[in-house]
Amino acid sequence: MTDSLLRRGQFSLAPAQRRDLDEAMAMCLADPVAHVVPLMHVDAAMRTGAIPAGLWVVRRRSLRGGGVVGVVWAGANLTAILPTGEDDESEEIRAQAASGLVGRATRPAAIVGSADVTLDLWGRVEPWWGPAREVRSRQVSMAIARDPVPRPVPSGIEELRPATMDDYDLLLPAAVHMFIGEVGYDPMRHGRAAYEERLQHLVRAGRSFIQLGDVDGKRDVVFKAEVGIVGGEVAQVQGVWVHPAMRGRGLAKAGMAALVPMVRERIAPTVSLYVNGFNASAIAVYRAVGFREVGTFATVMF
Repeated sequence: MTDSLLRRGQFSLAPAQRRDLDEAMAMCLADPVAHVVPLMHVDAAMRTGAIPAGLWVVRRRSLRGGGVVGVVWAGANLTAILPTGEDDESEEIRAQAASGLVGRATRPAAIVGSADVTLDLWGRVEPWWGPAREVRSRQVSMAIARDPVPRPVPSGIEELRPATMDDYDLLLPAAVHMFIGEVGYDPMRHGRAAYEERLQHLVRAGRSFIQLGDVDGKRDVVFKAEVGIVGGEVAQVQGVWVHPAMRGRGLAKAGMAALVPMVRERIAPTVSLYVNGFNASAIAVYRAVGFREVGTFATVMF
């Protein structure tokens, strides 16, 4: 493994350039749901002409057969598009991508994406970037490209709507509660400024959605979700949450059934998400709304 990782071969990881964007986009569009994160950044680079610092490509040193053979987004989280074959060329591309990341990138907060690529990459960089705080090796990637059947809103619950900054004081505790339960630490103690900046950006962009209702005699958020990633014609939903005191009343199904058409009308026609494979209740909710399983993700958290 180490010899494979460190040898110099016919491929190299390099910052993306404008000449790489068409080939990088083609790789993203081969599976836009799985590759929505790099797709978002390649799309932005093509629209603006500005290449973000976190966008990398694995490039063939010789242009024979095309220059770009892999795409990597190395931001707060890292995600990669790399070949998964067992042939020598695919193996060398993955090895050179890992070697370049170890030598030129800082360890991200997480590696996330298609399970086969993510877990292979983790196996190669673990001696340098490990140990991981947690490895979630099976997460179900799901998508829907049609409006689901509407579900009635339970009594006393407002209709789903985009959040505004007037809602922020109610939204923030709900978002933090979801984050702690999902990721395992309190973002208000570790990286509060960045966390709040991102949440406020989503609210101002119209990509945070809430339902309010009465909880123990107090008006509060009972359901919420954000569209965290938008790439091409795919919107990835994140942060789905139901108030603990209101669970078991069908709010998740009703909220998701209302969310999907809003997102499809306002943001992108295909709505995606991914969920831990052990979370059977969440998977059942998404299936009931009409999401279908389209792949397997994995996440390595540091």
